[in-house]
Parts: sequence; C-alpha cells; structure tokens
Amino acid sequence: MSKTTVLMPPNWLGDVVMAQPALRAIALAAKDDKLLLFGRAWLDDLLPFLNLDHADISYVETMPKHADATFLFPNSLRSALQAFAARAKQRIGFRKEGRGIFLTHPYTSRVDLMSQHHRGYYLDLLQQYGIKTPFDAVQLSTPPQEQEAARTLLEEHGINSKRVVCVAPGAQFGAAKRYPALAYAQVLAYLSDAGWDVVILGTPAEREIADICASHIQGACWNAAGQTSLRQALQLVSVSALMLCNDSGLMHVAAGMQIPTVCMFGATNPARTSPSGEHVEVLYQPAHCSPCLQRECDVQGHPCMVNIPPSMVRDACLKMLEKV
Repeated sequence: MSKTTVLMPPNWLGDVVMAQPALRAIALAAKDDKLLLFGRAWLDDLLPFLNLDHADISYVETMPKHADATFLFPNSLRSALQAFAARAKQRIGFRKEGRGIFLTHPYTSRVDLMSQHHRGYYLDLLQQYGIKTPFDAVQLSTPPQEQEAARTLLEEHGINSKRVVCVAPGAQFGAAKRYPALAYAQVLAYLSDAGWDVVILGTPAEREIADICASHIQGACWNAAGQTSLRQALQLVSVSALMLCNDSGLMHVAAGMQIPTVCMFGATNPARTSPSGEHVEVLYQPAHCSPCLQRECDVQGHPCMVNIPPSMVRDACLKMLEKV
C-alpha cells in the first residue's frame, strides 16, 4: 500500500507560486506516494499549472485523516491543529504561534524573511527535514489544453490571441502596492496604439480600478476583471505576450510561466518577493519610506509609485515586446 503525503501550501496565490520549487521537491521525493493538495479552494484551479509532475496527485477539500506525512507551509496555529486533529503521523512545519507542540518535526527557520527571499524560506523547511531541493527557480507549466481554452475565450471577446497583453492592476494585500490606475491608463493607451490587444484581469472588487485603466484605450480591450475564474485568468496569462502588473499573485504566475513580465514595486522589497523568471523587468524607484510593507500608503502622493513614470513603464514593456 502506498503512503499518503499531504501538502498544505501557503494561503496566498503569490506565496504558493514562490513555494512551488519546494512543493515540486516534495513531489519528487514522494513520487511513489499518493499526493494530496489541501487548502484554499482555488488551489484546484492552480493545480494544472503547478508542474509538480506526480502521477497520483489531487486536490482535497478536507484535511485527510491518518496521512503518513503532512507538510505545513502556513505558519498559523490553525494549520497545525488541523493536521494534529487529523492524526497525521508526521507533521512538518516551522515553530510559529506557539504551535511546536502540535508538530512532530518543528523547525526554526534559518532564513530572515525581512531581507531574504521567500523561496528560500520554503526550501529551508525541506532541507531541515532532509529532502533534497534540486529546484530553486519557479517553473510553472502551461498545458496545451489550457492554452487552447484561453484562445477560445479570447476569440469570444474579440481579442487576437497572438497580440494580447495581460494587465493585473490590483493587489490583494492592499492599495500601497498598486501602481496608479491613471498611470496604467496612459501605458495601456500607448500599447493599444502600437497594435496590442489588452486584457485586464482582476477580482470583482477591482472592477472600478480596471475601468479606469481601460479608459484611454481605443483598440481592442476586454476588461475581464470580475468576469473570470482563477483558472480562466491563468489560462489567459499563459498565452499572453506580456504581463504588466504590480507585486501580486498573477505577477508570480506569469513570471513562473516564463511570460515576459514588467512589474512595479514600491511598498514591498524585490529582494524578498521578486518574481522568478527569465524574462522579468522589476521597476523599483524607492522613496525615503520604501519599503514600508504597509497595506495602505500614509505618505502624501504615494511617492514610491509616482517615482516610476508611465514613460518608464512603457519603455520597459516595449523592450520586452520587441523580443516576442
């Protein structure tokens, strides 16, 4: 009988993608086990793109009982209690929130998250447990059937799938990470005039921001904010010529898919959360208060983002698109 290994990834899309090298290492080490992915419901949408390359893997909605090993990437007490209540034989995670007593393998992180990259933080957990970590960079997959679904969706909305730029102007963490919508509008108007079709992605709550971003576009544009599932958004990203975005989950997705990515940083530090990819341009012009790591900017004028003029963003995008 094969063993059961449970992966409980982090709670945010971007963090899951940054943890992908670690998740992939577990999948390789547990290649003969039944592998179960447990956590947020949207993980089921993300799974086809995670590139875990495991013959027996599936998403489950409830914590499996009596698993042989459960890897806990969230640092919460709640996640440790869930694994403890499910009687997992091995419960592997970092000592956080006083939860060490509920773990069979509690470790203290050797990575400083205030100055070092999050990918190393997740890999450190496995290294202390004794799993080899042959992957450092994020390498997501773009299955052909998912790309075909994207092309069909784009055609339905009058978008040329060979000339599409995806834009994600939101950021779930908070407004401090968002490049100004009117500045996005200037950049997108230029790209549209240059012959690129624009698709704007986001949640229903970001629809108003997306409307502003689309306000100056004369050419083909689909404001898809609030109109797609996560899986559809990932499909659309997988066929785009460029992703333009803030420090966000879709930024990490696009870069991990090796999609050319231009991203603006301000409130956050690229040294900690920059995307992993071969075709990435990080625009970071820190103000005196950067990186503040706050959800909302409390400095008049949002200087860290104003320091990045639309002309700089435009030029970075055009440089990327020249290679397409």
